[in-house]
Amino acid sequence: MAMNAEDYKRGALLGLAWGDVLGCPVEGWREHEIEAVYGLYQALPERYPLSAISEKRRRKLRPLGLHSDDTQQAMALIQVCQSQDGWNDTKWKEILVQGVERESWRGVGRNFVQSVRKMAKGKDVKKTGSPSAGMGAAMRVGPAGALYPENRELRLRVALESSLSTHSDVRAAVFSAVVASSVAGLIQGNSPKEVLKEVPYYAEEAEALVAVLEEEGWVIQNRGSTLISEGLRTAYQWADQPLDTMRQHISDFARPHLQKGFTRAHPNQGFVLLGGLHALLMACRSDAEPNQTLYRIIQLGFDTDTVCAIAGSILGARFGTDWIPFDRLLDQAIGDYADALVSGSVPETVEVFLQREAEWTREERAFQREIRQF
Repeated sequence: MAMNAEDYKRGALLGLAWGDVLGCPVEGWREHEIEAVYGLYQALPERYPLSAISEKRRRKLRPLGLHSDDTQQAMALIQVCQSQDGWNDTKWKEILVQGVERESWRGVGRNFVQSVRKMAKGKDVKKTGSPSAGMGAAMRVGPAGALYPENRELRLRVALESSLSTHSDVRAAVFSAVVASSVAGLIQGNSPKEVLKEVPYYAEEAEALVAVLEEEGWVIQNRGSTLISEGLRTAYQWADQPLDTMRQHISDFARPHLQKGFTRAHPNQGFVLLGGLHALLMACRSDAEPNQTLYRIIQLGFDTDTVCAIAGSILGARFGTDWIPFDRLLDQAIGDYADALVSGSVPETVEVFLQREAEWTREERAFQREIRQF
């Protein structure tokens, strides 16, 4: 395994992208569906076994190796943070809106769409977040820990503001900050056990800054909630329990806080206290082997790509990049963005970035049209 901080920084994005790509083929599937088609899912398929996949699932397949919105938004965050003047919430708003206008984004969730529509209508980005405690912010924020491993205040501000723009629930924003700070801690040389002991304090720091952001005009749902920091004081101890026990603890902890519409407290569901916490604990287990960790997550089904994107970013910061099969990523430009985490300069303009993503989106749609004819 690689043993230098630069490689761990690169891993924060490449691990995220690989987790995203690896989980995409079965995104939204249930455990029994994955097993019926792939048996024990332990690799990115070389090709889709189309005859074994139901028509319902075939409709949403994307080219194997193509990343989704998890990786796209992480690269967009790097674009903004590495621009000439650094992080700025207005520039973040602009790149999200421009991405929608150019049809660049792929597989985006309802909350993201609603928020960006408000931005496009001219609403202040501080007031556009949807009242969601989902993982749509945590999935993209790991690289902020690689950008600012030493600058705690800026790292927290970037994580919180970028999150609140689309997910205004304090739990989503604070958990995003926990992910970024966990990545930073690993890059700084802390062990996974040390990082897990620190996560309640990462959350407390974020909760304190949320109060400042509210004074600055950010609209925040469930403001004052300390659920993340309080929960993590216990949850970090679950990481090295047997997998089934750890996952049962996660489900039991999250169940009283589920939003209306959740059918079950499954550890891969899109709530930060389910999929987000599952990703964090899986990536920090003492017995974690990076690819096996991602396979174990995917085998459970549900929000496979997003949970694996979060876990992959943390695993990349922990193990570097040697474990990531970079050749399986269709878009090799992701490597340039990983290099930007080290060099401090973006590899291309925003215009070129969004245009390339729009081209990949068109390729995905063409692929899906072809699949429908199968």
